Amino acid sequence: MTEKELRKLNRHDLLELLVEQSREAARLGEALKEKEEELSEVREGNGRLKEKLNEKDELIEKLKSRLDEKDAVMAGEAASAGEQMERLKEKLDEKDALVEKLKSRLDEKDMRLTEEAASREEQLRRLKEKLDAKDGLIEKLREQLDRRDGKIEKLEAETGRLRSDRWKEMKESGLPPELLERLKILL
Repeated sequence: MTEKELRKLNRHDLLELLVEQSREAARLGEALKEKEEELSEVREGNGRLKEKLNEKDELIEKLKSRLDEKDAVMAGEAASAGEQMERLKEKLDEKDALVEKLKSRLDEKDMRLTEEAASREEQLRRLKEKLDAKDGLIEKLREQLDRRDGKIEKLEAETGRLRSDRWKEMKESGLPPELLERLKILL
């Protein structure tokens, strides 16, 4: 409205115009307050999301350390099994030497040799059972490791999905581009 038109208005019309402008200012103030509340809620939501992401990161680190511990245990058990096999091999070599001695005295001690052979077969059977048990244990540990790897992959995928979903929600919420850029830096 021009200044000339304003001068032509009477007091009553001017007062109505001022009342209308104050109503508009109050309405705009309420709208601003609502937007500020929405922004505050978004910030709180982002804070909670960041806390959850930090918790997931801590959980992943714990799982990694547990996996490292399991790897160390498995390596120790494998080394122990290797040492045990080496000792068993040495014992078997000793037994082979004894067998050679016994063969030279075969005519004198034929009955004794038969008993020794049966004894060795029993020992070999027990050794094989022990080795089979160790192989089973190693397989179980490998399965546990595979399950843990799968869980870690699921957690990483879920974390990525959560980040992506939250970013889409923020973009679709109609937030100003400046605020979106600042939030992108935080995430």
